[in-house]
Amino acid sequence: MTGNDPTFRNYAPAAAAKYAALRPGYSEKVINTVIEVHECTGGQMDLLLDVGCGPGTATRSLAPLFQHAFGSDPGESMIETAQETAPLTASGERTKFIVCAAEDLTSISEIRPGTVDLISAGTAAHWFNLPEFYTSAAKMLRPGGTIALWCTGSLYCDPYSTPNAGKVQQVFADVHREILGAYELPQNKLYRELYQDLELPWTIKDSDPSIQAAMAAFDQSKFKRVEFNKNGQLEPGQKYVQSMTSSLKMLQHGLGTTSGVNRWREAHKEQLERGEVEDCAVYMIRRVKEAM
Repeated sequence: MTGNDPTFRNYAPAAAAKYAALRPGYSEKVINTVIEVHECTGGQMDLLLDVGCGPGTATRSLAPLFQHAFGSDPGESMIETAQETAPLTASGERTKFIVCAAEDLTSISEIRPGTVDLISAGTAAHWFNLPEFYTSAAKMLRPGGTIALWCTGSLYCDPYSTPNAGKVQQVFADVHREILGAYELPQNKLYRELYQDLELPWTIKDSDPSIQAAMAAFDQSKFKRVEFNKNGQLEPGQKYVQSMTSSLKMLQHGLGTTSGVNRWREAHKEQLERGEVEDCAVYMIRRVKEAM
């Protein structure tokens, strides 16, 4: 996931590799839901284009289900990292990864317009210029094709298995309010709120006739929104749909891959080097330990 956020677009190779190692893949439930929604409207399983793919986080799960698969991202280091573990498709060929922005999909010479069955974007669409993305995607999709956009939202601890879960969750909220909120962009808010206010083709009002025409190509009646565990809701005995068991050290490293923490660190680079401030991720984990 890089999109138009320079935080990830300009990652060095080592940072991209670390991002890939620390970002968990998507759960079977998430991937199955994407495919079920795609197929229920007549979608085929020939060609996948995973947009804003980053190091291939979602591509690795989706590509084996299609005959042919591509991943695209504007970050060169992200694409280099993705290529190192390019998954096989259902036809046995390697997934191809291409440096390309979400708004320029028609520039991918390896894919003919009107041939893509599924355009996916996991935890990436909030960085796109959506009118331009939809315009480009409309040209690439075959009739009956699907655009699937999803994200994981805010960080929640399991209220039943985490010691003092309420206090731990309050630490997450406090650190965001006191520190990281100042380094949040509007796109981050879209992500935290599970894309509930994300622009959709039929909500976009643009004076450009070509964009208007492209938006009209999307059938609102076939739109489907699916939510899991909204606001951290979890029934006893259940697990979050997108969950992982993590040590505090792993959580600290994982926080270091988020855009807000990256921006905070860049803003406090000199103070960190001089030891004048505590790293925000280290501070958060220290607070979590105290709460537990």
